[in-house]
Amino acid sequence: MSAKRISKVILLFFMFLGLFLQSCASTKFEGRAVMTGRVSDPRGNPVPNYHISAGIGMEAITDAGGIFVFRNVSSGNYRLKGGGKGWCGTDMDFYFLDRKEIVCIQVSPLESLIEPLSRQLDSGDYDGAKKLLKKSRQENENNPLFDCYDCLIRYCESGSDKSKKKFLESLEKI
Repeated sequence: MSAKRISKVILLFFMFLGLFLQSCASTKFEGRAVMTGRVSDPRGNPVPNYHISAGIGMEAITDAGGIFVFRNVSSGNYRLKGGGKGWCGTDMDFYFLDRKEIVCIQVSPLESLIEPLSRQLDSGDYDGAKKLLKKSRQENENNPLFDCYDCLIRYCESGSDKSKKKFLESLEKI
């Protein structure tokens, strides 16, 4: 057998092998299934009472173990958004392909925003600071720490006596 013919045979072998492995690895299901996930903090501890949305009409709240469940879900792309009191918001894309897969979401405590917000405020990036804080607004609007961050951004942006007074009042509530 010539070297050219051998290389063609090897190429065909690897093409068929690739197609075979791809068909075995693909576990996309037809119909609908249960999408399960877990929300945890940076140390891996569960985050209870965290609200997760996967689109219109698909909302869940994590249990004591940080677990959330969406029932009757088709395979496909989903944008998972969430928030919880005292926690930063999340916004991620997830492709739900295998009903055996568990969505893992790691969230940080609201206090973790201090450093990035400080950097943005120091550099005069008030819009960036607002965007960073906006992600966590949904579940934290009445949280004293969130209110303090919000007032601080307003004070840094305007420098007015009124905004300074509101910021100082918000500090007293923490």
